[in-house]
Amino acid sequence: MTASDPHLLQPPEVACLSETGLVRSHNEDAYAARPELGLWVVADGMGGVAGGEVASAIAVETIVAEVRRGAALTEALDGAHRAILDAAAAGRGSPGMGTTAVALRLDRHRYELAWVGDSRAYSLDQGQSLRQRTRDHSVVQSLIDQGSLSPEQAGSHPDRHRLTRALGGFATPAIDADHVSGDWSRGDWLLLCTDGLNGELSDVEIGGLIQAANAPEPAAQALVAAALERGGHDNLTLILLRR
Repeated sequence: MTASDPHLLQPPEVACLSETGLVRSHNEDAYAARPELGLWVVADGMGGVAGGEVASAIAVETIVAEVRRGAALTEALDGAHRAILDAAAAGRGSPGMGTTAVALRLDRHRYELAWVGDSRAYSLDQGQSLRQRTRDHSVVQSLIDQGSLSPEQAGSHPDRHRLTRALGGFATPAIDADHVSGDWSRGDWLLLCTDGLNGELSDVEIGGLIQAANAPEPAAQALVAAALERGGHDNLTLILLRR
């Protein structure tokens, strides 16, 4: 493909869904869809109704504002970290509130991802299996990296929800967001989600449900329905895009 290919100028098909789930009483997730900026963001708040919802809302609002003014994704996430700390110090929300976040930026035939925490991004290329593009900032991922825990054991580990990095959740002056980029071709899918999805469904199941659908909206609905059928133990938010 070249920059003059008209397919590269077509906006992606997108579906955005957020569910409280079947166990939690309120939804601490937040998301932003700003196609005019080529930007999509998902955040999973921590700290309850007085904190988690506030933190995730601040994160998505700040990331959008920072990208709009020209900041890179990693800079935008760092700005969100500081905004959450400032809000807590000013009495908005609650002390120690925090959030994960994963942000996607599309630029014609390329995509960039930046994230903090364990909200994830996946890619699904034509004829390929689902591929996790982010790497969780979590205790269990650290144990996996050290070779002391298998990925299969991680799902039932007592510390599976403990994060090693979050926006606002750690009182550090700056946060180190990770980032990756890749090619974005016709027919490719990208998925952003909170752990309410991948905590209920395996990567194989997620990929199979996406491939069985012919558009993002039915695929997103199928993913949410499957996660709820498994128990819907957490808030669930996803953004699914197809070029």
